[in-house]
Amino acid sequence: MTAQPAPANSFDLVELLPPPRIRGQLRPWVIFAVVVVIAFFALILSRVWLDRSGFELDELEAEIAIEQARLRDLRVEVARLQDPDRITAVAIANGLVYPQERIEIEVPGIEGEQLDPEFRWAQLKVVLTAQP
Repeated sequence: MTAQPAPANSFDLVELLPPPRIRGQLRPWVIFAVVVVIAFFALILSRVWLDRSGFELDELEAEIAIEQARLRDLRVEVARLQDPDRITAVAIANGLVYPQERIEIEVPGIEGEQLDPEFRWAQLKVVLTAQP
């Protein structure tokens, strides 16, 4: 049996339907969906990154507050230790008092000062007025 050619005036139903273009029409939607998913995950990652930075800032602020409190305590302690009344009481308790009279001590082999006192004051003035 041989196949007979179709008559010229007959038409096929398949020829009347448009060709399926599902693949070509689906591609933009797939690309759009992929872009949306990537953007969604990018937003999530940026939010997590910002939250992590916020937590680090909170930790740093807490540490700064602790160190500022410690600094205040240390300043109070320094002020207490520098109190002249306390220093005087400790000095008297240790036997440190101002002498009643001045005693001159001579060391053999060392001669008296040979520098002019005015020259020494001039040197001291230069040192004290020097700008760093």
